[in-house]
Amino acid sequence: MAGYLFTSRAWGNLGLDIGDVDSLVFRNRQNLKSALSLDSLHFMRQTHSDTVMVAAGEDSVFDCDALITSDKGTGLAVLVGDCLPIIVTSSSVVGVIHAGRKGMMNGIVQKTIAQMRELGGKDLVATIGPSICRDCYEVSPQMYQEIIQNFPSAATNDEIHALDLAAEVKNQLTKMGIRTEVLGACTRENNEYFSHRRSTQKQETQGRQVGVVFL
Repeated sequence: MAGYLFTSRAWGNLGLDIGDVDSLVFRNRQNLKSALSLDSLHFMRQTHSDTVMVAAGEDSVFDCDALITSDKGTGLAVLVGDCLPIIVTSSSVVGVIHAGRKGMMNGIVQKTIAQMRELGGKDLVATIGPSICRDCYEVSPQMYQEIIQNFPSAATNDEIHALDLAAEVKNQLTKMGIRTEVLGACTRENNEYFSHRRSTQKQETQGRQVGVVFL
């Protein structure tokens, strides 16, 4: 039976290369692994790519934006500051997806689901964790119009010209037959979570939380 967790600031910063001391980040990652009694915990170096990889074996870091596994006791983590952390579960395969604006556009969600099904995943269920909400993700008017032409479910209104990433990704998953829950907590509005946009605007300490899944 699959399990998952979305961390908050209380778990500490889990992201490297954003100003924190590496040893503290590794300690936080080890604490998370121990708390979930995992044999291994795999992370990603995320670049908004469309790359999906299969994780196995000892702790490692992959250059990709989605991880899947069918190995029991193997944890998969997706780092986020405002983008969508997506957990996908089934009885035999689990996965994590990092989907921001670029990921939503380049098909990372569809590619991950396709590969999970190739591994034998059936009755997949997706959960979209804490991320920036439709009221807070304002982009330029030009970018807004360009995106909603191809991804209409991301539209809010022309005045605010903010994107609803969760609505668009849920629509993508629904079209693939995936039952999807959106948890709805906004990282920018809720100080319990790290937020890239909030920390940049208010000059706060940077950090990343994770979504982690395991069989």
